[in-house]
Amino acid sequence: MSRNWQAFTTRYNVYFNGKEHYIEQLQQMERDYEDDYSRRLLTHPAEARADQKMPQPSGDFKRTIEKMQKAIQLHSIKKKPAKRSASPKEKAFRARDEFNPFLHNAWLTMGKGQYFNGDFSGAAATFMYIAKHFTWLPAVVTEARIWQALSYCALDWNYEAENVLHLVKQKDLTSSGIMNLYNRAQADLLIRTDRYADAIPFLREAAIRAKGTQKNRLWFLLGQLYAHTGDKKNAYIAFRNAGKGQGISYRAKFNARIKQSEVFTGRNISKEVASLKAMTRYARNKEFADQIYYAIGNLYLSKGDSAKAVANYTLAVEKSTRNGIDRALAQLALGNIYFSKGDYVKAQPCYAEAVPQLPDNYTDYKTLRLRSDVLDELAVYSGNVQLQDSLLRLADMTPEEQQAVAQRLVDELIAREKKEAEEAKREAAIAEREGQQAPGINHNDAPSQGFISNGDKSWYFYNAMTKSQGKTEFQRRWGARRLEDDWRRRNKSSFSFDTTEENEDSEENNSDSTEKPQEESGEEKDNDAKNASDPHNVEYYLSQIPSTPEERKNANDIIQEGLYNMGLILKDKLEDYPAARTEFLRLEDRYPDNIYRLDVYYNLYLMAVRDGDTAQAEKWRQKILSDFPESPFGQAMRDPNYFDNLRRMNLIQEEMYEKAYQAYLSDNNRLVHDLTSEMEKDYPLSKILPKFVFIDALSYLTENDNDKFRERLTSLLERWPDTDMTPMAGNIMKGLKAGRVPRAGLSNSRGMIWSLGLSNDSIATDADGQPANFERNPDAPQYLVLAFPRDSVNANALLYDVARFNFSSFVVKDFDLEPMSFGEIGLLVIKGFTNLRELEHYRSVMSRNGFELPDEVRPIMISKHNFELLLNEGRSFEEYFRFEAEPPAPADLPEPTPPQESETIPNPDSD
Repeated sequence: MSRNWQAFTTRYNVYFNGKEHYIEQLQQMERDYEDDYSRRLLTHPAEARADQKMPQPSGDFKRTIEKMQKAIQLHSIKKKPAKRSASPKEKAFRARDEFNPFLHNAWLTMGKGQYFNGDFSGAAATFMYIAKHFTWLPAVVTEARIWQALSYCALDWNYEAENVLHLVKQKDLTSSGIMNLYNRAQADLLIRTDRYADAIPFLREAAIRAKGTQKNRLWFLLGQLYAHTGDKKNAYIAFRNAGKGQGISYRAKFNARIKQSEVFTGRNISKEVASLKAMTRYARNKEFADQIYYAIGNLYLSKGDSAKAVANYTLAVEKSTRNGIDRALAQLALGNIYFSKGDYVKAQPCYAEAVPQLPDNYTDYKTLRLRSDVLDELAVYSGNVQLQDSLLRLADMTPEEQQAVAQRLVDELIAREKKEAEEAKREAAIAEREGQQAPGINHNDAPSQGFISNGDKSWYFYNAMTKSQGKTEFQRRWGARRLEDDWRRRNKSSFSFDTTEENEDSEENNSDSTEKPQEESGEEKDNDAKNASDPHNVEYYLSQIPSTPEERKNANDIIQEGLYNMGLILKDKLEDYPAARTEFLRLEDRYPDNIYRLDVYYNLYLMAVRDGDTAQAEKWRQKILSDFPESPFGQAMRDPNYFDNLRRMNLIQEEMYEKAYQAYLSDNNRLVHDLTSEMEKDYPLSKILPKFVFIDALSYLTENDNDKFRERLTSLLERWPDTDMTPMAGNIMKGLKAGRVPRAGLSNSRGMIWSLGLSNDSIATDADGQPANFERNPDAPQYLVLAFPRDSVNANALLYDVARFNFSSFVVKDFDLEPMSFGEIGLLVIKGFTNLRELEHYRSVMSRNGFELPDEVRPIMISKHNFELLLNEGRSFEEYFRFEAEPPAPADLPEPTPPQESETIPNPDSD
């Protein structure tokens, strides 16, 4: 059968059907994808398949892939034709790997189908194959390389993508389609590597050449890049282009218009504000008022008018009906303004409601999350202080005044609940009317970010869209709430002094009292208890007013604790030193004999030193010396040079610890003891002093002084119960108390790391009561364990390097990588070796390819059984090393076996 006939049947039979399906699915994907306009857009919806937290695109390309595979299987021609001549042209023709002149199209379409279906590694392999086996078709090779680079980009393998794109030369871009694909690939790579300014020219060309909704998508992304680089004028133009065109959804037009307002550069914003306010009058924009008022707030904020910005951000929150990301952005903007002004009470609820709605990859997400957590912590103490102050003021009132205040609180609660019930009834009626809308109405035209079914059948918590919809539904029903206990309680601001122990004491006291009233009936008791627990009854509030000396003391203790912790949070976590000073002085003024005085004096001293106020610093130093002369602070501050020592401490302590650590590794124990003593004398308040004490203790162990070793560890645990060293020191002490005898006389470098147990401190035994033994079994599954000290090796970089080596060197065999850590020991466990021969082959490939591990990393070949023994039974690597050093017993010697080819197949491209 002729090559041309095979080409003809390939093109118009199986390939045709698969290609038509491919075009149909691709158009559906690009048209129907709901872009998330709250974050930077993707260059194509298919890239969302690499991140399950993003909305997933529609389109299933399995049929396309199957059709292309079938075309290749049925119509591939590998047999070389009869030799006709010895000309160079004939030799080049016979050197081909495929003789069906049309089949490269099936290969390309199959690779594209894999890419759009989310199989990016499979697509990369397919395009790599095409580039190697169709070398007589330069245009095909160029297109395959560009698609290969796009596949690498989707996998975030940016280094590999850049290497592939370097192979594509300008002269190879022979058609507008390939040129457009190249521009998109370059833009995608540069965006992923944060080179936004370099990406703009490529993205602009790609946007100009694109068609359909993909054109609008790329213009919008271009506007985002212009805005990020500060070019608001071009950003405004790009967003305007993003809202143009036939077939574009109202949602895309709306968001492009909103983005235009964010980058508006005109001096007079009144026309822009009026234009946005006009949008609120249209019924179809009613549910999107949050976005509109948020945009207006941004305009005012850009001109420095924070008052009007706050007013419009507040309107955005109040008018929001979706409780989604747009409401969260308005709350975040409000929180940022309040936070910048130091109004943490108002900022806290804004962050608390906004941050849980933000995606994990939102700009500065970790910073915002940390700030929200800190404000939550601050709010607890602030709320306690405010509540107890109020209760103490009530306690000083007459019973009549107390009754009036309690009644007012009841009335306010009832009125608020009535209003909420009416609002809930109104929203339910609206929802019912919307649910009865005719099915022909196209809801996808609305710029909603809410309930959209994407056809993703993955588990709830892996389906980002379903999870987002669930979160929105929860907040619609219950409101945005922090993670906390008793979240369904309506009134959590109240504070009850009644603890379990106090109730028991009260009952005992009542039983012993000679003035005990007549026994109340069971019904009366039930009514009293019900009233005291019902916030709609005045007794609920009256019962919380401190009436006894013990209750008043308890309230004052809570206030003292709150003021102290507020000062610490403001100073250490928010670095708002004036506000921290205010709270500390407030505590000092109200409660001169408070139990936190020493810490308060020291913190006031540190802030005075920081501000350069030597007079205030000396004042608080003298307070410490006079009131607490025997405390660690008092002893340290006796030194007249303490002020200078404190300023030099950060530099000196790190330098001294490095000397002590190196001395420890060099078995110079005398120097370790001297440096530790010097630190304890000169810098008793150093935060890293526990590290000195820990290595000091270990150095006594290698000197065979077990008593001193135990004494120093005990001192460490007593003086610093909450440091990084505590868990490790605690585990060692548990072992000592359980009767384990520490191994002494080892070198420090070995004893520091390898003698530490990897898990608990118990030793497993067999049926005879003897410790379980390590085994030598080369035919058992094996692991390669890369062990290293955590303070000198970057675990993430090591994981990346090993994963990259595995991918580039082995095609068929997959290896699992599991990072682990035990105190100062870090492990990267490479699994997947069925026997020792495979593991040795892996090591030989690693050596042959020039892959070098960091000097601090120690590779350990160990069987699965022996490694589990280390983990589950608290063994140390030191024990395993001694086992390995012992000569094997005759029974342990393996039977000689003929060499076999390993199942681990190296990549033919690797050298």
